[in-house]
Amino acid sequence: QALEIACKKAEALIHEYTIAPIYLADNKSGKHQWLIEFEKKPTSTDYFMEVLDTALKSLNSDYEAKRYKNLILDLPELVLMPKNTFYNWLKQHNKLGGQHKVPRLSNNRKIAEEMLKLV
Repeated sequence: QALEIACKKAEALIHEYTIAPIYLADNKSGKHQWLIEFEKKPTSTDYFMEVLDTALKSLNSDYEAKRYKNLILDLPELVLMPKNTFYNWLKQHNKLGGQHKVPRLSNNRKIAEEMLKLV
């Protein structure tokens, strides 16, 4: 729902995405890293992420509590992925076809790191 809100307000269209954690380390807050391949990019990615963050806070009280004053989670990070990155990742893992989908949310960085290496 939050992603739909951000797309609507920022006039963007998403082709594929996945989300990975960046864990707390060295006295720095963690954050979510959003790897997104847009069909239509938002005019302002900063605005898109601000709206996404606000929508996530309004829809999820646990997220809102963790975002409070950036103590546990910082503002989510956006990584713009080139066209066909997700397709190429699926192809690399022999997962092309209707039975396979890109995982949307991960508790580790394995998928995100594999995709970032494709860029």
